Amino acid sequence: MAPAVSGIHHATFVVRDLDAGIAWFGSVLGAQHRPRFDHHDADGVLYGVVLELPGFPGMIEIRIATDDYPLPVAGYDPVTFEVTDDAELQLWLEHLETVGALHTPIKRRRTGQSIELFTPDGALLRLFTAPVGGFDEVPFQEQHVDH
Repeated sequence: MAPAVSGIHHATFVVRDLDAGIAWFGSVLGAQHRPRFDHHDADGVLYGVVLELPGFPGMIEIRIATDDYPLPVAGYDPVTFEVTDDAELQLWLEHLETVGALHTPIKRRRTGQSIELFTPDGALLRLFTAPVGGFDEVPFQEQHVDH
């Protein structure tokens, strides 16, 4: 049996422009840039930054697209963020509309509801409701879901 992981350390997103990425993650998700963790190459050129996201147990890294770190394929979904319940998801929908973020309507899913949102560089992020009672208790619905 494998040892257990203790949590999420960070999620990484590749962007065309660091300043635009910092601005998007800040206005859409409330992320705060943590300059002391900035990543510089051997020549001192800034290529990545770390953001703290309220409620997220790890950090968010955004880094400039390179041959080694290409931009995401459209629709690639590297992470799904959990929200407490349907009411909180509705608040997120209102917020996304206020800040002008590209997003879907609320969708019914197999274990709850979600909203998909898209970064300016095409990564798809999801906000997904936490299952009431945890994953062991949630019914799994194959029917009547939005795809």
